Amino acid sequence: MANLTISAVCNQRCPYCFTADHLNGAGLSQHFLDSGDFEARLDFLDRSGIDQARLLGGEPTLHPQFPGLIERARGRNKTIVVFTNGLIPAASLACLESLPATACSVLVNVNEPVRMSRMYPSATSEAGETTFERQCATIRRLGERAMVGFNIYRPDFQPEFLLPLIAETGCRPAVRLGLAHPCLSGENRYVYPHQYVAIGRKIVRFARRAADAHVRVEFDCGFVRCMFADGDLETLTGLGADVGWRCNPILDVGLDGQVIHCYPLSRLGGLPLTPQTDAPALRRAFESRTRPYRQAGIFRECSTCPFKASGVCPGGCLAATMRRFRHTPFAVVCDSRRDGRPASAGSPRLKPGVRPETSQEAAP
Repeated sequence: MANLTISAVCNQRCPYCFTADHLNGAGLSQHFLDSGDFEARLDFLDRSGIDQARLLGGEPTLHPQFPGLIERARGRNKTIVVFTNGLIPAASLACLESLPATACSVLVNVNEPVRMSRMYPSATSEAGETTFERQCATIRRLGERAMVGFNIYRPDFQPEFLLPLIAETGCRPAVRLGLAHPCLSGENRYVYPHQYVAIGRKIVRFARRAADAHVRVEFDCGFVRCMFADGDLETLTGLGADVGWRCNPILDVGLDGQVIHCYPLSRLGGLPLTPQTDAPALRRAFESRTRPYRQAGIFRECSTCPFKASGVCPGGCLAATMRRFRHTPFAVVCDSRRDGRPASAGSPRLKPGVRPETSQEAAP
């Protein structure tokens, strides 16, 4: 899996946005990916054996040549996956509508409408529609191509409004739940690990209501096994929820041609995308360089947790783990040798005597 950033601009200002560290960086010199660079990205997907073109931003559909990029990706026989806020320009929306549902998946991230109106009191279109109404209209037009995503960035979240939205718009009967994770700068809104257990209980209650409405709950990355009691996990499994504990190098390819582990870890630096590098080699390089932090986990108890020891749970979001420690950016070097091993053996190291921070983020 790899994501291609094609836009550095967005028409929303979500408080939990985890792309801010990267997209607001001083090194960005362009707002949109040009077509030649997009072809190079498709070459990268081809040699990596990846059959999806996963497009994100910013808001990817704001790219002025979005239909042309989709045409190029489809010419390579790629399935299109778009991560969007649903405020899609007319030409881009018409392009997505024209694709077969089997070749197109659009994850529409939706915030709670009450909080959205507080954040953006004047966020209406020329036709007088609110942001939420525009998102619903987009989902309705995309139909089964669309799936709803919801990011949890505060413990008092209320996702029940999604169930009538799904019923009324005819999109896929599923909700992709994400935990808002911190950027390394900590400047975005996110949930603290000590809030996870309470959040887990609310997820189970929502999953029951969703199952009654024939809607499936799916987990994005960063969830941890200890959020849920054994009985609650059995309930989720019985309800058909897609439960998973994963935190891997996603490989986000930026506008500048640098590949990063994932957006929350963008401040760690990246690897240049060359005509030789492929996704497996890049992924191994990032795994090697982050291994010292991965051994820790978001809680101090992670080091003795049987779920982590057995590989069932990776220990939660790596960005949240690294914010427990005093960390500094480090360079990642990867060559194009067939075995994909990194050319440099340097690794991030904790300074002697440095202990995890005693903060809300570290507290269970």
